[in-house]
Amino acid sequence: MNSTTSHVQLALLQNGFGGTSGPDMTRYITICAVLILGTILLAYLFRRFLAGSMRTRAAARSLEILDVLPLGGKKKLSVIRCYDRTFVLGLGEKEVALVAELDRVIGETETSPALAKDPDFERMLTTARANLESKRKRRSGAKRLGQVVA
Repeated sequence: MNSTTSHVQLALLQNGFGGTSGPDMTRYITICAVLILGTILLAYLFRRFLAGSMRTRAAARSLEILDVLPLGGKKKLSVIRCYDRTFVLGLGEKEVALVAELDRVIGETETSPALAKDPDFERMLTTARANLESKRKRRSGAKRLGQVVA
C-alpha cells in the first residue's frame, strides 16, 4: 500500500495537484486588501488635514469681478478688485492688458473734505450720538423694569 500511495502522490505532484507551484491566492488577496486600505487611509488623511487648509487659503483670497463692459466681438473691459486695489483690465480673445489702476476701491464711501472740517457738522454729529446713546440707555433701563419706552 505504501508504494501505491507514494505513486499516487508522485503523480499528483507532477500534474500540479496538491503542490505549491502556483501563486498563493491568500497572499495575493492580502496584499491587495492592504493596498486598498492604505489608499483609503491616505485619501482620508489628505482630506482631513490638507484639504481644509487649502480651502481656508482659497477663501482668504480676495479676487472679485465688479463689472464687465462688452466692447464688441470678443473684447471687453473688466473692473477687478484684488484685495484693496481695483484695476481696469482690457480683455481680448487671447490677451489681457492692464488699462488702469483706480485710486480707491469702488463701493467705499468718501467723506467730503468740506464736511469733515465743518465745525457745525461735527457738533451735529456729536449731538446725534449723545441722543442715540441716551435713548439706548433709557430703553435698556426700561426693559429691565418691564416698561415700554417710545
